[in-house]
Formats: sequence, C-alpha cells, structure tokens
Amino acid sequence: MAETAVALPFYAAFMVFLLFFFQVLTVQQTVGNALLDTGRELSVWEYERVGKRTADLPLAKVLFLKNIGKKGVVGKYVRGGTIGISLSDSDFMGDYIELKADYTMRLPIGLWNESGICLTQKIKVRKWMGRSYDQKEGDEIVYMTPNGSVYHRKKNCTYLYPKVRGVSENQLAAIRNHNGGKYYPCTKCGRGRGTGHSLVYITTYGSHYHRMSDCSRIRHSILAVPLKQVEGKGACSKCGKE
Repeated sequence: MAETAVALPFYAAFMVFLLFFFQVLTVQQTVGNALLDTGRELSVWEYERVGKRTADLPLAKVLFLKNIGKKGVVGKYVRGGTIGISLSDSDFMGDYIELKADYTMRLPIGLWNESGICLTQKIKVRKWMGRSYDQKEGDEIVYMTPNGSVYHRKKNCTYLYPKVRGVSENQLAAIRNHNGGKYYPCTKCGRGRGTGHSLVYITTYGSHYHRMSDCSRIRHSILAVPLKQVEGKGACSKCGKE
C-alpha cells in the first residue's frame, strides 16, 4: 500500500503531461494552418493592391486572427489566447512574405517553469506578382510549383494547396494518405531518426512526411505561367483535363 501511495502521484503527473503533449500538437497544427492561410491571402493581396497598401504587420495580424478563429485549445493553453500570439518578427520585404508566430504555452502544473514553454512557428511564401511582361492576351494561364512536374488549370486545386497537419511520428505506421498509401521520409528534411514522439507533418494527398513544417516540398510558391511555357510537364490528374 505504501508503494502504491508513493507511485500514484507520479503516475497522475505522467498522464497529465502526456495529455498536455497532444494538446501541444493540436495547438501547433492550428497555428500552422492559420499562418499558411494568412500567407496565401497576403500573397494575393500584394498583386491585387498594386500601388496601394502593401502587406504589413497590422494587416497580417487581422488576417491571422480571422483564420485562426475562436479555437478553444488555443485559448486554454496559449498565454493570452489568440491575442497572445505575436507576429512582430515577421518580414514583408522583398519578393517573399515570412510570417513568424511566437507564443507561450502554459504548463498544466507550474512546478518547473512558471513562464511556460516558448514556441516559434514560421512559414515563407512568395508574393504573387501576376502575369509576366511577355505574356500575350489570350494565352491560357496555368499554375505550378517551382520544382513541380505537373501543371494545374485551377489555381485553387487542392494539390497546389495541401492541408498540412502535424502528427506524432509513432502514429505514422497506422496512417494512410488519400489513396491508401503509406508515408515515407521526405528526401529533403525527413532523414534521421526522431524520438518516436517527435512531431512530423503530412498532407492528405502526399506520400511523404516532413520534419520541418516549412519544408519547401510542402510550403512551396505558386507560379502563374502561360501554358505554352510548360513543355515537358504533365497535367494535374485532378484539374488538368480539358
């Protein structure tokens, strides 16, 4: 009985922190998706507002709060809720928009670190500049990624904008993509061994998992180019048919 009385508090604390770990994954996924949606909107904003207001921190904050919405888990575990997520270190200069979210997650039991856990997430998107100077009127415009092997006729094709979610690495063996296939390590960022509980990132239609949420294989730029300039590229199986 004495041993049980001693072990019980440790078991309870372990379960609390295990549940907290999964809440951390949920918060990171929520913040990451909101950053990605905000980056896309800011990228298009730059094109539609040529000569007018450009993307800046106040606009990014407004769009971010709209995209993250009223997420209960963020309000519960992030210090200050959605307002407590800072984008102040984001960069809007040059041809790219880099959004950086800094926030602090409250620990369920404030024994070791009263200040909580400080986390940072970031994404980088290219500003969409519209058609190129040598494009002629009437040319069909298609969309593709810089390293893509196919082109897309619809700029909102889900293959261009994959929904990214974070999962624990030890869950990968049981998870399948949209086509029923397994997830394999990304050739760019997926090498090496994690702890088993490490967070990795996957997409519904992808076949690889990523250790970096901003890996260029999932956080890529979208190019709008004339169809006649994509010789040798195949058409997207979802939107590329006539």
